[in-house]
Formats: sequence, structure tokens, C-alpha cells
Amino acid sequence: MSNLPDSSIILTRHVHLSKPDLETLFGQGFELSKYKDLSFSVARSIIKSDFDAEEVVQDVFINAFRNLHKYERKAKFSTWLYKIVVNESLKRLKRKSLQYVDVDNLGADEHQPSFEISPIDHLHEEEQKEVINKVLDLLPATESLLLRLYYLEENNVDEIKIITNLTNSNIKVILFRARKHFALALQKSLKNELNSIL
Repeated sequence: MSNLPDSSIILTRHVHLSKPDLETLFGQGFELSKYKDLSFSVARSIIKSDFDAEEVVQDVFINAFRNLHKYERKAKFSTWLYKIVVNESLKRLKRKSLQYVDVDNLGADEHQPSFEISPIDHLHEEEQKEVINKVLDLLPATESLLLRLYYLEENNVDEIKIITNLTNSNIKVILFRARKHFALALQKSLKNELNSIL
């Protein structure tokens, strides 16, 4: 009996890697489940749909394994994989022509957000994740993606540069703008939720 993880069975059927290749791959500590959730999170921040994000992740893993020989180890494996996730998500997005909420007008009639006491601090961790993901869904794809990569996935600017093909200064500008948009959207979302309760 082989010591390969269950995910290797799926890979041999769909990707046609040989058993020795899989043993080498998994013997080096590669575990499919380690990257599944993070890849889904990145795809979800661009596509804004769970179903489409799942499809993207499936396609990404198949393409990544088929092209594993092209991985040059110049960057971390996760950086290489996330770049594939971003590219595949953007391709899917172009095909679907999805529409997004215009965040520039979210706070047009409101003042700058107050950061003194955040109502999100009073929520439990699961509730916080749910609120954060809902607010990220309101942001444009690039802003949502960069916030997720930087804060949730803890990638540095250089890694994000490799993943997205954006310049360092562009990443910093988008992150600055995205933080403002996120704060406004969060404030509006929590205000709406509070009003619906009362």
C-alpha cells in the first residue's frame, strides 16, 4: 500500500503524472490541501463567486501539475501557484464579464471613516471573517485581491509583484486606496446591518 495522500489518486486520474513523480512530489512535503484554501481565497477575491472560484482552483491545480516542470524555484512555490490562480481568475473574469459595485461612490455623501472604536472588534472570529469577506466582495477585484494577499495571506510587496505583475509603487498606491475603500464599505455595511436589526 502506498503512503501517498488521497489527493494523489485524483491527480493520477486527471493529470496523468506517474506514480514515481507523485511520490517525489509528495515526498518533498507538497500537500494539496495546504494550497487549496489559499488558492480559493485568492480566486474568490477576483471572481466574487464561490462556484466560479472553485472551478478556477480545479483548473489551476490541473494546469499547475501539468506545468510543474516549468517551476524554476526563483520564488516560493505558493507565489508561483498564486500567479497561476490570478491569471486564471482574470481569464475567467473576462469571459464572464462580471459587474462590480462602484466603491468610489460608497461614501460619497459621508465623511472619512472613524477608526477609534471599530464595531467589528465586538464580533466573534467567524462573524468577523464573514463580514470581512462580504466587504471584500464589494471592492473592485484588484483592491480585494491585494488586501487579501497582503493582510490575509501575509505576502510581502515583492511576492505580490510577482503574483500580479504590478509595480511596487502601484501595489502600495492600490493598497492605500483599498484600505480607505474597505473602511468606508465596512462602516456602511455595519451601519446597514445595525439599522436592519433596529
